[in-house]
Amino acid sequence: MPSSKLIFSSDATRIGQDPRLLAKRAQRGELIRVRRGAYVPAGIWAALNERQRHGVLAAALVHTTLKSPVFTMKTAGLLWGLGVVGVPRQLQTLTDDPRGGRSKNGVHRTLGSLDQGVCQLGGFQVTDKARTTIELAGKLNFGEALAVVDSSRRDLSVRTGQYPWSGLTAPSPADAADWDKESPWGPALQLEALEEAVSNIATTSRQRRASKIIEFSAADSESPGESISRANMILQGFPAPRLQATFTLKNGKTARTDFWWPELDLVGEFDGQGKYLRSELRGGKTIQQVVMDEKARENALRALGLTVIRWDWGEMMNPRAFANILIDGGLRSSRTP
Repeated sequence: MPSSKLIFSSDATRIGQDPRLLAKRAQRGELIRVRRGAYVPAGIWAALNERQRHGVLAAALVHTTLKSPVFTMKTAGLLWGLGVVGVPRQLQTLTDDPRGGRSKNGVHRTLGSLDQGVCQLGGFQVTDKARTTIELAGKLNFGEALAVVDSSRRDLSVRTGQYPWSGLTAPSPADAADWDKESPWGPALQLEALEEAVSNIATTSRQRRASKIIEFSAADSESPGESISRANMILQGFPAPRLQATFTLKNGKTARTDFWWPELDLVGEFDGQGKYLRSELRGGKTIQQVVMDEKARENALRALGLTVIRWDWGEMMNPRAFANILIDGGLRSSRTP
């Protein structure tokens, strides 16, 4: 969503119009008031998903406050394009006010340093990538934390042609589409940078937690669904798979799989909705064509003597259902009697 679609009362005043007309248009349902003095056309707002709306709210806050906010935690993670699961109910910002931690007008403030680990990303001030990653890792549950750390280590731009929209430039300050991207901004973080950021966490318990998640993290995990799948495997005691294994099919083409257990000739695939529903992931194909291509690809893998198991988000989030899928594929948990 381009910044021109955000309408501000201050702009109306500047050109001699009565800003109260914007409020009247909102009352008629033509505009959505996203913040005091900031509006979006109702049709555009209706077409945005939750992440994009969060981006619009952040852009509106930047444009309607005298002191530019510093975004942190999940809001900063979304700006960076990290593997954040879900959208916070409020914008998460940073304050050095000792009273900290207050919520007002859709903004939650967290006490923290504004001097170190803060940078400019497009038109936003945010906690830097390493700080954002580690602070989330210290607070989120294991699966969600692993998804964030995995994504911070990922650099899809080096995989030519796989994700053509992947880039290393900063987002436009009010472009809501940037809040729904698949690859993180900026270079992949190295383990050294993550470990250095851990030392800046205030509490020892969160330091230990973040360090453990770094230990389990992998740069080859390509989506939050894959990361959380792996987290559940770890929690349930299943053998660790190899990630992104490449196979040469009998027709000469290659196929890359999410998970592979070579000792069992077993392949695991996470079925995220994105590759079916998002047009940029489908590469111009219809949903039906993508489904047929996936079926043909799976048959080609089976023709190599591989067993293929699949699961979706709902199955992955149900521990018993997920364990049964892995067990049916031949895996055995170290925690199974």
